[in-house]
Amino acid sequence: MSTKTSTLMTWHKDKRVDDGIMRHPADSMACNFILSMLIPGPNGPGDAIDTYLQPLIEELKELWEVGIETYDASARKNFKLHVSLLWTINDFPAYVNLSGWSTKGKLACPCCNKNTSSTRLTNGKKQCYMGHRRYLPHNHKWRNDKKSFDGTEERRLSPHMRSGIEILNQVRDLEGLQLSKDSKKRKKISHENRNDNWNKKIIFFELPYWKSLLLRHNLDVMHIEKNTCDNIMGTIMNVKVKTKDTI
Repeated sequence: MSTKTSTLMTWHKDKRVDDGIMRHPADSMACNFILSMLIPGPNGPGDAIDTYLQPLIEELKELWEVGIETYDASARKNFKLHVSLLWTINDFPAYVNLSGWSTKGKLACPCCNKNTSSTRLTNGKKQCYMGHRRYLPHNHKWRNDKKSFDGTEERRLSPHMRSGIEILNQVRDLEGLQLSKDSKKRKKISHENRNDNWNKKIIFFELPYWKSLLLRHNLDVMHIEKNTCDNIMGTIMNVKVKTKDTI
């Protein structure tokens, strides 16, 4: 471990000012500063990525439960280092493989879960995800604005975030499911019958602390910014293959 890294880790505990003001990622309720894995290439393993992740999970369990003797260069002494995985960072299509929740169809939002608000566009033949006024304060004027939206008032509360325990209860019947990109080898799951979008119970739940984490999966900001910019500029400039201004 380098002097810079060990000093950074001890600073979070000994030197950081805890006054409720957000100045650094360490001031948040959960923070991350080590990239443990990067999976490149256009042909990923899909939901079978859990098999690929197995060695990492085994090592993470050992580092959490047993730890490893490490030298702290700043304090000039050894200490027992324990490691935890705080979250994954991925784009939205990869979310399904790492979280187990399908990001397609009428329940595509992993955060809204079974309370995803969506409608099928008659002409566009696509799912459209609406109901964002649910996230506004209860007395916000836009909740009563029928004309500017879909002709209705919005009285619903925002969906609550599912805890790890709630998610485990939703996927308990998917444990041991054979994972493969080959459609002939894997069992087909009917989301209509289940009334959810779960494809599997992910391997990360083998980590004893995973169900207790506040945030398990992060979306890559770069992809969100690029896609949003492409859609807005493509529509404003009326770019033929980029515009979203359709029937």
